[in-house]
Amino acid sequence: MKKDIIVYEDDNIIVCNKPVGMPSQSDRTFEQDLVSYVLTHRTEQNEPAYAAIINRLDKPVGGLVLFAKNKKAAAGLSAVSGEHGIEKNYYALVKGSPCDKGEFTDYLLKDGKNNISTVTDKDTKGSKKAVLLYEKLGEKTIDGEKYSLMRVRLLTGRHHQIRVQFSHHGYPLYGDIKYNSDFRNRRDVSPALFAYHLSFKNPVGADRITVEAEPESEIFRL
Repeated sequence: MKKDIIVYEDDNIIVCNKPVGMPSQSDRTFEQDLVSYVLTHRTEQNEPAYAAIINRLDKPVGGLVLFAKNKKAAAGLSAVSGEHGIEKNYYALVKGSPCDKGEFTDYLLKDGKNNISTVTDKDTKGSKKAVLLYEKLGEKTIDGEKYSLMRVRLLTGRHHQIRVQFSHHGYPLYGDIKYNSDFRNRRDVSPALFAYHLSFKNPVGADRITVEAEPESEIFRL
């Protein structure tokens, strides 16, 4: 296991750079998950085996995940998270050429049985409002197709939100086997999505903590 998974730690929080393919939490595959990794780290440091996960990433997505090391920090982070006080920014490589800056506002409906979400009408029972902001950083060509590297800020945290919304608006993510028909039958790719930035109020102090990480994959290079 990579030793640089933990990229920030203090007395109250841990921030990890989750590898692509690692589950955020235990699933039915019996693979090591990020929560178990953090708990093992804490016990090795002779600390209490407590790790409350604050934000989660899909298994095929890499990037920053925040943990609280005690109940006070967990309560503080959960409170600001509910008010959208945790700033979450991503890199996404999408097919096509969206405008330089913009916003998507949609209503998403989660299908838990099939592990997908779809854009629906706001009056649909169970639908939830999903909002994100985006900015284009540049363009590149892969196998004759134009792709755009986007900086995305989530204003809500819905299931598969970035993947679903960009696909719905005509700009599916590179490597997304669920929402990009170009990759529907591929098993050797993962969505070109990386959570590179977290910023939030210190749950037990007055300062603001910002953590960033850079993706290793060359797919994000322009």
